[in-house]
Amino acid sequence: MKGNIKIDHDKILIIRLSSIGDILLATPLLRVLRKKFPVAEIDFIIKQQYSDLLKTNPHINNLITFDASGGWKELKSIKEQLKERKYNLIVDIHKNFRSFYLKTGLPGKKVSYKKYVFKRLMLVKLGWNLYREVIPVSQRYIDSLSRYGIENDLMGPEFFHENTAQKNIDILLINNGLSKDQPTICLAPGAGLATKRWPVENFINIAQQFLNKLNAQIILLGDKQDQSLTQKIADQLSGFVLDLAGKLSIMETACTMNHADLVITNDTGLMHLASALNKKIIAIFGPTTRELGFYPLNPFSRVIENNNLKCRPCTHIGSKKCPKGHFKCMKEINPELVFNISKKLYQMK
Repeated sequence: MKGNIKIDHDKILIIRLSSIGDILLATPLLRVLRKKFPVAEIDFIIKQQYSDLLKTNPHINNLITFDASGGWKELKSIKEQLKERKYNLIVDIHKNFRSFYLKTGLPGKKVSYKKYVFKRLMLVKLGWNLYREVIPVSQRYIDSLSRYGIENDLMGPEFFHENTAQKNIDILLINNGLSKDQPTICLAPGAGLATKRWPVENFINIAQQFLNKLNAQIILLGDKQDQSLTQKIADQLSGFVLDLAGKLSIMETACTMNHADLVITNDTGLMHLASALNKKIIAIFGPTTRELGFYPLNPFSRVIENNNLKCRPCTHIGSKKCPKGHFKCMKEINPELVFNISKKLYQMK
């Protein structure tokens, strides 16, 4: 084994403060790191609002939460805590100002992952694809520790739910009329930025087809910012529709997804949550592409995208409006096509 950390008394810190998808994509690293160093003390620092993603993860010894609303004072306090823990390996898989500040001056060896910033810039800004292969972000995280003999087990992201939360959600869904004998389709129509959202009317179209043709049940998921979207969808549907957007924690959302036979989503954090739960997924990609590394990894996923546009990708995180003004990357994805692919995936054994 290369490197100089000792298996019998490792103290390892992983820094990834946000967001949902990025954190879930770090779970394969946690799993293989724990397998390689079974007696190590492995800590993870994360923003407080995302703690549900890892608080039940068995591969972590200490989950250190950071309250971003506390500003500089909170960040400084967290750093003092980290100094006292005296890590001998610090893995920065965030690589922003805050992670740089937190690790600077701490003892121990420091490693970080490759963001491929130049290749990403060339692809997004100039349309020059310099990627020789598509490397998912989860693999990039693991590659940062290849010198220590860490290898990908190809088992993908994972999520561990709380039994109490699952029981509470089971009761909530039953009380709202959810049946175990009918197909359950979860829709996640939101995204942080507008260009990553497939038009609402298209979600309405395929949801109504599932209701009419398969006697399905529709559950709408998202955060508070998505409520205006989900309300529009719920108002236009005829059949069993349960709008839970903005009403659930991340843990409760995962427990709700456990009831889903299929999840239809944009390229967003809930897509990665569904992937970590090994759900059948239809992921609709607009301005983003696979080269950026954030596509779903489980074998039950299908990515639907418009491959006829030279302007894709125009961004790696989405934008407020289409730079070209036509928004063809989303508008030209036909809801009938999405429904047919969704139906076939749902019916697969």
